[in-house]
Amino acid sequence: MVENSNDTEEFSFSAFSNLPFYKQVNARLLDLADVGRQRRIIDLGCGTGGVTKLILERLQSAKETVIFAVDHSASALRDAVAELGGRKDAVIRFVQSPVQNLKTAINGDVDAVVYCNSIHYVPDKKTLLSQIREKLSPNGILAINTSFFDGSHPPESEEFYRRWLMRSLRILKREHGMSPDASQKVESRQHLTADEYESLLQDSGFRIVKSEVADIDVPESGWFHISGFKDWIEGVMPGVPLETGRLALQKGLRQVFEERELTTIPRRWLSISAARA
Repeated sequence: MVENSNDTEEFSFSAFSNLPFYKQVNARLLDLADVGRQRRIIDLGCGTGGVTKLILERLQSAKETVIFAVDHSASALRDAVAELGGRKDAVIRFVQSPVQNLKTAINGDVDAVVYCNSIHYVPDKKTLLSQIREKLSPNGILAINTSFFDGSHPPESEEFYRRWLMRSLRILKREHGMSPDASQKVESRQHLTADEYESLLQDSGFRIVKSEVADIDVPESGWFHISGFKDWIEGVMPGVPLETGRLALQKGLRQVFEERELTTIPRRWLSISAARA
């Protein structure tokens, strides 16, 4: 199934990334890594600028700081420019580039790189981390987090996922006359454990400064919006049109939350601050 650019924008991560709880998760990462005291900062995979805005709030000397907001999506960067392009208190340079091209996308060294909830997408993490290390000045800071790692599902959440998927599949069959096509399922990404992420960083020339795994209570709105994310839909309902998959997942979600009288479901976030060794 081929989707146009409007489909890609409609089923993006933006709605989820603007939720208050998600902003708090990323604010915690910035505080963990003490981001804001540096002078040259990269917000890698900046999307529509949510994390860039959080960085701006923490700058200790805004007029002397440059933030490089980097993303592969032209539409996301347009939204970021509309939101932040008029700021006069700090220099923000918006750069359209895949994260894997970081080496050539930004000239000169930087003091910090922030990469929020995206490193799990990168197949060759070691090469990317090598590029980041080359960009960082001595003792420069890398701050990463992810909710897609081996250990991100607390045991008490497993029943929720099972019920949600079963209910959504029944809705898909009954109301839309469809079932997922297993032949179109993409290969699952390999999820590393927290220890494996730390070892990977150390092997790539970083020193772990702080590392934590936090249980985050994700509200119904979080699961509702992630149900409209292209990667999520394709992962659990391969071969199903995105709009149809979204409708089934969101309806199934609301039924499970109502029947089980749920308000939140926990998810674990891994956050790591590492310095260039």
